[in-house]
Amino acid sequence: MKYNGVFEVDPAFLNGSTILWKNTGNGEYIIATKGGKKYFVKRNMHARFPARDEPKAVYNKYKAEANALQKKQERLRLLMKGLDRTNDHIVVEEENFWDSERMFVTVTACISDVLPDTFDYAALPLEKFLELARQTAEALCKIHERGVIHGDLKGKNIIVSNEGGVYTPYLIDFDSSYPADAIPDWESIGGSEGYQSPEIVLYASEEGASSGDTITPATDVFSLGVVFHKWWTGSFPGMDLERGSVGAAVYLDKTVTINKKFNVRIGKNCGATLTSLIHWMFAKVPSDRPTARQVAEVLADKLEIPEAFRKGDDDKPFDDALWDAHKLIAELLPASELKNKGVRSLKRINEGGGSMSLKYRVVLKDGTENTLTVGQLCEAGYAESKGAAVEDAWEEHMIEFEPAEVIAQKGYAKICRAQLSFRKCYLITTASGREIDKGYEWLVAEGLAHPRTVAVDADTPWPEHGKAYCAENMARLGVKSISRMEVGGEHRYRIVYNEVAGGKNKINERVPANNLKLMGFIK
Repeated sequence: MKYNGVFEVDPAFLNGSTILWKNTGNGEYIIATKGGKKYFVKRNMHARFPARDEPKAVYNKYKAEANALQKKQERLRLLMKGLDRTNDHIVVEEENFWDSERMFVTVTACISDVLPDTFDYAALPLEKFLELARQTAEALCKIHERGVIHGDLKGKNIIVSNEGGVYTPYLIDFDSSYPADAIPDWESIGGSEGYQSPEIVLYASEEGASSGDTITPATDVFSLGVVFHKWWTGSFPGMDLERGSVGAAVYLDKTVTINKKFNVRIGKNCGATLTSLIHWMFAKVPSDRPTARQVAEVLADKLEIPEAFRKGDDDKPFDDALWDAHKLIAELLPASELKNKGVRSLKRINEGGGSMSLKYRVVLKDGTENTLTVGQLCEAGYAESKGAAVEDAWEEHMIEFEPAEVIAQKGYAKICRAQLSFRKCYLITTASGREIDKGYEWLVAEGLAHPRTVAVDADTPWPEHGKAYCAENMARLGVKSISRMEVGGEHRYRIVYNEVAGGKNKINERVPANNLKLMGFIK
């Protein structure tokens, strides 16, 4: 089947006569051939050419946006003319057009032998990683020297081929790119979460910030530093920030912790370490960062890193407090006591996955390093657990709370009974001081409590209904007692529940045997 009457769609992207477009975040793509050559064909999801029958004002608005997009892409093609994937490791756009559905389409060549998204770059030996990083910086340098800012550098936009054990990177996807002398308005600024630079954070948060003043090639250099860290460790850098990205942490002057794996010398000539290079690339002020060319030269061991960005042992050896989310359940020992226990340094780290990712990196005097949760910090004797303050549960809820230590480890400092209108519930204080109200079912589901097992007052069922009751099921559903009763010669049951309303226990009279069997009360 052909797309747009020219491109023969790869069978993997077909379902009968239907084209199966695959999502790319800001668009969708297929693989197709034309003239015996394989292409990556991508449609922009955020732009459509207006239909002729649309209202004039709407038509004019979208026509202007469509023209601006096409003009920008044509300008980029002109700026990058002559660059190619073989010599420059850049996969440039070969053509673009508006298809029959009025969507903007860009066409680029496909690269063969591409590593899968699941490839473990962290397993690469140092020399192979350095060469991969250097070639990537060289490719970025070439578009910067042509006056192009990529605008969305991330791992997925740097594909890597493996030909006989030689890893070669290629820059792709210039949909979010822009000429350095024609920075667009905020609505057109791209970038992906986790990789955006601090100036993008500034531009998004401060009204009146000028894109022309803040978005430069240095934006790409910052993102490239994040890519290098994610490649070689599988994770983003640690941050002294409970929520947000590396760019946000730098913008807010929070500590960013580069993985210790980067603390290796790049070569023998200039004495640079990868840690110092990433630190330089993460400079808050764009003009303080290295250019892509300088990054490549450092990786080739041909350039020294400025003294101001060399990372040494000048950081504070101890953080002076626990994470806010842990302060109500634990207390860190004073630095003097930690040193007496053989601790050389203790740092807060955020592994980027919510409250459970707030941890602590502890380095001992012998060089041993461990990443600990707040519970493990207490177990090791580096902090003291405060436990959680817990009241008894409402009697009618038939639950028992877990031990105070377990509740504290789950991030909760206090649980007490509360009555809101006619509802009996619980007021729960998190370790960071936030208060929430929840029912007993939530407490059980969260692992803060478990159902209380009690004996059920019961005789035996009517003989024709069964031999015994199922006390476990009745206790689980809050039954206090069950007894036989006769109604007009018919054998039925009376059920009394633990649930109390208006000072009296809830009672169900004249319950037929079938209902009891459905509830699992009769074996």
